[in-house]
Amino acid sequence: MNKYLLGFIIGWLALTKVSAQYNEIGVVFGGANPISDIGATYYIYPTKPALGLIYKRNLRKQLSLRADIKWFQLWDKDERATTPAREYRDFSFQNNMVEMGAGVEYDFLHFDTHDPFKLLFTPYVHTGFYFFKMDRLYFDDLSPGQAAKHQGYPERDESWAIPFTVGLKTRLWGSRFLIGAEVSMRYTFTNNIDGSKSGKGLWFGNLNTSDWYMISAAYVTYTFGAKKCNCFEFAK
Repeated sequence: MNKYLLGFIIGWLALTKVSAQYNEIGVVFGGANPISDIGATYYIYPTKPALGLIYKRNLRKQLSLRADIKWFQLWDKDERATTPAREYRDFSFQNNMVEMGAGVEYDFLHFDTHDPFKLLFTPYVHTGFYFFKMDRLYFDDLSPGQAAKHQGYPERDESWAIPFTVGLKTRLWGSRFLIGAEVSMRYTFTNNIDGSKSGKGLWFGNLNTSDWYMISAAYVTYTFGAKKCNCFEFAK
């Protein structure tokens, strides 16, 4: 975990070398759930906590660059499903995840963070790319009631994901703190988050579609940095 945190800090320092932008840094907390071949078929149904760090650079009043790192588990079991076939099968899995990502965030309303006494509120969307590490899971028995097994070596696998995020954010009035809440659906480039298409074990489920997972979270950020001079504003 430390090497991922170190990489995030180095990237943050590189981004903040230009002081003409306004920056945010903070913490993320929420929940995660998979959308895969095992478990419930609900899209937003957090089953395990998610924690992380987030950094943003506000380029314009409606556009920001964004980077974050999160640690969480993806867990589910078939007894929570609403389909009889999954309930009878009764499989389960748990995968330890860490993700690092970067992308862009677009605000639907002007969101100038420089005036701490101006009430701000806006919905926003976000997308980009995430790199994540996960456990290598597999099934060697497809009889009912099985749990995914963890591969011994190599223990970890890696892949990429594209986030599709919608959220709301506002300022804590009279301060430099911002708060937000969002729901983000991750499309991954793997079909083995749950162990259903492992190179070692037996395959099952829909083999032609990739797995997804959801992050439902809130965050608190602190704003800092110098405002870029706009000579046209002074000329008015």
